[in-house]
Order: sequence, then C-alpha cells, then structure tokens
Amino acid sequence: MDNLALQFIRWSAGFLVLGLLTGYGPLGHYLMGGVKVACPWAPVHGHVALLGWLGMAIFGLVYKALPSWGNGAPPSLRMARAHFYACVVAVIGVLANGILGYRLLDFFFDGFYYEPEKAALNLWLSVDGVFLSLYGVGCGLFLAVVLRSTSYRPRAAAVHGAHP
Repeated sequence: MDNLALQFIRWSAGFLVLGLLTGYGPLGHYLMGGVKVACPWAPVHGHVALLGWLGMAIFGLVYKALPSWGNGAPPSLRMARAHFYACVVAVIGVLANGILGYRLLDFFFDGFYYEPEKAALNLWLSVDGVFLSLYGVGCGLFLAVVLRSTSYRPRAAAVHGAHP
C-alpha cells in the first residue's frame, strides 16, 4: 500500500504543475480581450488543480494512513489500484478534452472558441462528463476500500488504550 500511496502523491505533484500551467490559458484569454466570453480553459485549470493535485494528494495520504486504521482486513490493493488508474485517466481526459478537444471543435466549427454552437458545446461537455464520471467511479472505489478495511474502536477500548 505504501508504493501506491506514493504513486498518488507523485502524480499529484505532476498534476499540481499541470494545474498551474493550465492557468496561463485563461490568463492569456483575458489579456487578449476575451473578457466578454468566459474562457473555456478556466474549468480545466480548476479541475486539474483540485481533482488532480488536491484529490490525488489526499487519496495518497489516506492510503498511507489506512493500514493503521485497519480492522484486521487488509485494504484491497486491487481496488485501490483501480481507483488510482480511474482517477489518473479521468484527470488526463479532462485536461485533454478541455484544451485539445475544445481546439478541435474550434477547427470544425468556425468561431467555436468564442461563440460555441449548442450541439458542439453539448458534445464537448458530454465528453467532459464521461471523464468526470470516471473520476466519480474512482471515488466510489476509494470509499469501498476505506469502509471495507476500517472500523471504529469501541469506546471502552479507546479509553483503556489511551495514555495519560
């Protein structure tokens, strides 16, 4: 579990850098006069920073602490790995769709960048929804791992085991 916890932490550091770099997209958009229309990169920046950096870091820290909270059942490494891959693919998918997907739609739909057609925008948002749902599946796996491998100590045992 330690190696997997470290994987989460290392990937979170990478997503921190990507989240910061994607912040330049909205900055450039607004500096170039795009203040009338919201920048399509702004949600990408937020999702990569929050889901990628913060989420992955918290998952890693919890997985590091999980064995000490165990109730005798070891955490499911298989489910935890599935959680890791689901979240990594989801964050990279949101990043790719948010930047490359939007630019691709701008190539096929003239002026999409500043005034998206409803059908094309719905397509773009649907792809984003698929990746965000995959992240949600990862979070469901995380919940299952935590609930299956932890339990509260009885109050009496916690009091007797406490140091003065």
